[in-house]
Amino acid sequence: MSSWRVVTTGLALVLCAILALPDPGYGRSRARTGSQSRGGSHLYVLLGLGNNSPGLSEFGSRMAQRGIPTTVRNYGDWPALAQEAIQQYKDGRLRSIMIVGHSLGGGAAVEMAAELGQAGVPVQLVVTLDPVGGSQVSSNVRRSVNFRPTGGEDHFSVIAAHEMDLSNYVLGSRGARAVMRRSGAAP
Repeated sequence: MSSWRVVTTGLALVLCAILALPDPGYGRSRARTGSQSRGGSHLYVLLGLGNNSPGLSEFGSRMAQRGIPTTVRNYGDWPALAQEAIQQYKDGRLRSIMIVGHSLGGGAAVEMAAELGQAGVPVQLVVTLDPVGGSQVSSNVRRSVNFRPTGGEDHFSVIAAHEMDLSNYVLGSRGARAVMRRSGAAP
């Protein structure tokens, strides 16, 4: 009987992962082009397995609406995103980098920050939500926060449980405030 529950749960997780796949235009912010001016900020949001990080892509959209250029992608895209961020930083188009990740995306956030560090690129903020893998960030990260489920939270509800904290960390970072001042948004 217990093996039946394991199989059923596994199939349910696979179905959820398939249903959670993003649409083809998914992943780019709707922030105004002007907010991506020379030396701006960027938020990278890394989703977990099958993009099954409930509420996290919507969080990224809200940050973009607040004037923070945001990219929401699957955890497996972190190497390409890191190379893009390194190039933009070296070209002077990017000054402040923030990375948020859930589950495998949390582990990828830590790896992405380390890759940026090896290239001499500072990272303003790394937030991990119940990361799979290590949560110890490299020395190039100015601030890091790690949320693990507590009380009645689980691996997925930890996102909703800490959404306000997550917003405060991202919006409170120095780079985000500079973008908000340029875009005319209120802090």
